[in-house]
Amino acid sequence: MRPLAAALAALLFAAALPAGCGGKEEKNDRFDETEIVLSFSAMSDIHQQKDKTAYADKLLNALDYAEELNGGPLDVALFAGDLTEETWRQNNEDYSAEYNADVEMLKTTLERGLDLEETGVFYSLGNHDTDPSVLGEEIMAGKPELFYNQLGEEFFRIDAADSRPEDGLRHAVVNGYHFLAVKPDYYWTLRGYSEETLQWLDARMSEITSENPDRYVFVTAHPPVYGTVFRSYANDWADRDVADVLAKYPQAVYFSGHVHNVLQDEVQISQSGGFTQLDCGSVKYTAVMNNINDAGATFDNSVGTRIDDFSQGLLVQVDANGNIRVTRCDYYRRNTIKQAWELSYPKADKTHLLAYDNERRQSENKAPEFAEDAVFSATMSGNTLRLQ
Repeated sequence: MRPLAAALAALLFAAALPAGCGGKEEKNDRFDETEIVLSFSAMSDIHQQKDKTAYADKLLNALDYAEELNGGPLDVALFAGDLTEETWRQNNEDYSAEYNADVEMLKTTLERGLDLEETGVFYSLGNHDTDPSVLGEEIMAGKPELFYNQLGEEFFRIDAADSRPEDGLRHAVVNGYHFLAVKPDYYWTLRGYSEETLQWLDARMSEITSENPDRYVFVTAHPPVYGTVFRSYANDWADRDVADVLAKYPQAVYFSGHVHNVLQDEVQISQSGGFTQLDCGSVKYTAVMNNINDAGATFDNSVGTRIDDFSQGLLVQVDANGNIRVTRCDYYRRNTIKQAWELSYPKADKTHLLAYDNERRQSENKAPEFAEDAVFSATMSGNTLRLQ
């Protein structure tokens, strides 16, 4: 081949190669809102209850705003536990082993709020749904099957072949992304999971991440992982078992509820455990953070617990490169909260876990700044010191 022809051929071959070192195309790790391939709401503590239409309306409003913010129907509506208020009741015809009035309220409300042919429902069960400390192990062990039978097949159309919703273990695949749900056998302890459940989760995670190492896997259970988000350092509110499994998989994004904290709190996302943990807030109410802000107010909606004027959750969107944007939603005010959290696609060197880890937060932490005309006061009333 003549020198000029050889040079032209080399140029054409180089132009045909994908960009990046060694001919491998480099993915963009910045979220691209023009190429969203998966969108889902992530809510917790919806506490549907017989005859409580106000709580049903809260859920309907939350789903409606999530779809409005998304610009169309959601692919999935995810719920991180406490779907009902009193599933444990079993002393009359409305709360039997075969039928539960709160589950019926849940079903009716979701059928009103979603097109189930367009939006899949994916949930984990919480302590209000399955806690054996209330009615005992034998009765509560049957609650996952009750949910499965009473809700009906249309609520499980996205489930994979190995999904076991009647046992509280779910596996779904939507637009190429995997969702997993598990539940503790016991609450109010750091080690509440059976070995069978942990092995099931580990096996699913191993298989999924081996096939798609640069793609996130979405996992949900009700309690937060110990040592991550607000209130997860309390031994009776958090869990260590799931953390031991997920720490092996940096692709895991774990959604929990249970603590009813406000999503204005930046510690409701954590990447310090080797994976990403997200708290879903609460659709029904919050108590803890408002009580702190109100200087120890009692459990009273007018001063501490926010029910009538509170409802929050998450909108999660994934782009074509596998990056995630998590928008915090104030359903009551139908506004977004602060800036969205963004996660780059999973990387082999785990640098995608640096954005919200404790070390980076500590290094970037700054003292609060006050206006020049700010005034400080300290007042004492009985045994209470108030700083303002």
